Amino acid sequence: MGCWGITAFESDTGLDTVDFIRSKLPENGMLELEKIIEEMRQKEWCVPEVTDLASHTGPMALAEMIVKFQDEDISDMDYDGEWAANQNKFSKVKSFTVTGESVQWLRNYLAHALGCIKEEAELAANSDRKWGGWFEEEDWNGWQEHMSMLISRMDSILMSQEDDLIPSKEQTSGPVMGEIS
Repeated sequence: MGCWGITAFESDTGLDTVDFIRSKLPENGMLELEKIIEEMRQKEWCVPEVTDLASHTGPMALAEMIVKFQDEDISDMDYDGEWAANQNKFSKVKSFTVTGESVQWLRNYLAHALGCIKEEAELAANSDRKWGGWFEEEDWNGWQEHMSMLISRMDSILMSQEDDLIPSKEQTSGPVMGEIS
């Protein structure tokens, strides 16, 4: 089917990447970006050379996942059907740790991919790749904005002091009414 939107979650390769990562989720619920990247880099389809101008959907899907964890919006990453009952679930992830080095690698990959594709689109302005391979100029522009947003979010992570993308669920209210302290 290919692609039906501008995000990685709207493409076969992006969803294949999510399934690949799902299959690697640790049983203890402690997800590490560095290990995910290591696993992905062993699969050429998942992380192609930036300069090949191939689909860079694998790293894009990973960045989108990071944003979903940051925004606490991972509900659409797990399947609810009976057929998926035995699959690993992102909702079981308790911790998603990142290192500056791993976020920097992902950020640089996305930025380099965006730059290479923009450069190629400029060179191919009068061919079928004039919009970076997109059929519509609107999609080409939307994809560039989306990639820029992902890069910006990676920059924000790099600037923060946090190394866990999942906020702790500590109790912030006082004692339960009627409880004696």
